[in-house]
Amino acid sequence: MVLPLESARKILLAATEVITAERIPLEVCWHRVLAERIVSDLDFPPFDRSPLDGYALLASEVCQASHAAPVALKLIETIPAGAVPKKTIENGTASRIMTGAPIPQGATGVVRLEDTEQSGDIVRLFAGEGAEKSICRQGEEIFCGEEVLFPGMLINPGVMGLLAALGVANPLVYRRPRVALLATGSEIVGIDQRLAPGKIRNSNSFMLSAQVSEAGGVAYLLGTAGDSVEVIDEMLVSTQECDLVVTTGGASVGDYDLIGEAFEKQGITILFERVGIKPGMPVIAGIKDNKLYIGLSGNPAAASIAFEQLVRPVLLKMGGCRDFTRQRLKAYLLEPYEKSSNVPRFIWAQWRQDGDQLWVKPLGLQGNGMLKSTCHANALIIIPANSPPLAAGAEVEIELL
Repeated sequence: MVLPLESARKILLAATEVITAERIPLEVCWHRVLAERIVSDLDFPPFDRSPLDGYALLASEVCQASHAAPVALKLIETIPAGAVPKKTIENGTASRIMTGAPIPQGATGVVRLEDTEQSGDIVRLFAGEGAEKSICRQGEEIFCGEEVLFPGMLINPGVMGLLAALGVANPLVYRRPRVALLATGSEIVGIDQRLAPGKIRNSNSFMLSAQVSEAGGVAYLLGTAGDSVEVIDEMLVSTQECDLVVTTGGASVGDYDLIGEAFEKQGITILFERVGIKPGMPVIAGIKDNKLYIGLSGNPAAASIAFEQLVRPVLLKMGGCRDFTRQRLKAYLLEPYEKSSNVPRFIWAQWRQDGDQLWVKPLGLQGNGMLKSTCHANALIIIPANSPPLAAGAEVEIELL
């Protein structure tokens, strides 16, 4: 039985548990997933401050200032960033102020440096309209007690900056899922070996290890297991410390496709054995002790696409992410696509924007075992099940990589 892609994805996600969390130093938190609520214990900004270099003053005194009729004020203080103002602004006075410095008591506006001219302790101002808007007010971005960050948020540079601003030195983040990768097939040899007739190097494990890392996991490459149930069985036993096991090869229905047999020998309950997706239909998935085991096709392009559509969402959920999907957009085909399929088909492609329109072009050979097209792709074209051949200019859905 061929299981629809969406059904297979739902089964895997339903069987996926979020893993444990750990506290780590903020400096190594980039691209980790936050596992705690962050509530601000201060206003941000923590005080009224200047967003520019200029002069703090009474806005009402300079609202009519111009080059024809400048306003002259007495300079009473210079306030650098990090200092505390000592003087109070009164009629006829101004304080020189730097970006980020606290607004002095009494000041109601700031005029930028470019609209002024200073001579001794007198400053002349040639503009002043809107000076009251040139103050960053205490708490205007974040107020004390506000919940600002949430579990499931990916820690990007902005999140790291906010955590630092709030003094969170050791955030609680989800542990990175540990993923065992095992390549099977007697034709597979190590990447440092010479190729004898009929042999190919183990490209799958290295390709998938990059996809694991991109999805927030840590890949453990177990090497190759040939076409021996006994060897596969031994290697599966060695994955006890991993959170997820992914194999390539041996997931189809041939005489040497032994992953299903090896799974059953380990007491793994089979969830499904074939998925409606091209390339990548040979997928076998099982579960034991709340750990998922997923066997993918041995063909590189098929394994990579099946990983994208089935394994990547599992890793993201396991690692605490809230969103398991990639961005999808509408685009127009630059050239015809003539194949049809009774299941959804995913095509390696490149997309570009021309004005307001997105265009997409299928890349090279698209066979199950092809690798070159995957190197240059920045999108997948999604061809729905039972779609007719598509002409150039046809609108299609694409998934951004």
